Amino acid sequence: MPDGRSWIAMLPAQLSRQGGALTRLLGFAESTPAVSSLSVGCSLGRSAADEYSDVDAAVGVECPRGAAGAGRVREVESALVDLFRDDLVDALREESLTDAFLTRRLFAQLRDGVQLDLAIIAEGEVRRGDAAPDFVPLHRSGSQNGKDVKDSPAATSVSAEQVTTWAFRGWRALLDVDKHLRRGSAWEAHHRLHEAREQVWALWAAARGATYPQHGLSQVLDLGLDPTDLPRGVDASVAGLGLDDLRTAALACADALDDASRQAAARCSATLPAGLAAWARRFLVPGSERP
Repeated sequence: MPDGRSWIAMLPAQLSRQGGALTRLLGFAESTPAVSSLSVGCSLGRSAADEYSDVDAAVGVECPRGAAGAGRVREVESALVDLFRDDLVDALREESLTDAFLTRRLFAQLRDGVQLDLAIIAEGEVRRGDAAPDFVPLHRSGSQNGKDVKDSPAATSVSAEQVTTWAFRGWRALLDVDKHLRRGSAWEAHHRLHEAREQVWALWAAARGATYPQHGLSQVLDLGLDPTDLPRGVDASVAGLGLDDLRTAALACADALDDASRQAAARCSATLPAGLAAWARRFLVPGSERP
């Protein structure tokens, strides 16, 4: 584990504002007994950040998992808001809670332009190792040394079921594009075309072995791939609000979805929804009649 302050000090000059926010977070973690760990990840953790990058961090709390530790997690989140209150433009605080799992998400816009995206969770939920390869630990309390979550899948892990689901969602979205075009509803068609393309990027990320492939395009870009290595037709899948242009783009998106699906399925031994794909392609063709 690197020394947190030394790691922050090595950040390039263009990240001085992010470094300042991390220094405050680290001081908070070191002085707050309930905080058992602080890790920074995403572009900062991968050494790929620029002056516009968020500070994405996980704050581990010494408490039971799930509902039993909710009170302590919420207390730590409130203390973090207070820590930055004088520099805060605004903040969004969200919660996901089940009996077994709790996450408090804090997004904070600071006046110096830095954006904080923090996950506050029980220490037992903190992912490490292959489950979070782009997260750098800046602080861990003595009681937590050597503790790792063993049941978390690797960040590059994609199941055959996920590939099948993403492909199905893509073809379903393209069927909806056709439906909205027949109604003359360009905005709805445009929206569903974008959602189909999101599935393309998730599948392409899976096919290329990206981390967190469910995040799609951002993860494809983070791989630093050859910019010409793209799903077939994806560059033609972008359209304005013209109905004819949208249909042409939807057909191009179908090609991209087919390409990404096949490659992801080959990598993950998945079964693709061939019936739905053929059905969608049939009705995307201009002049076809739909039952």
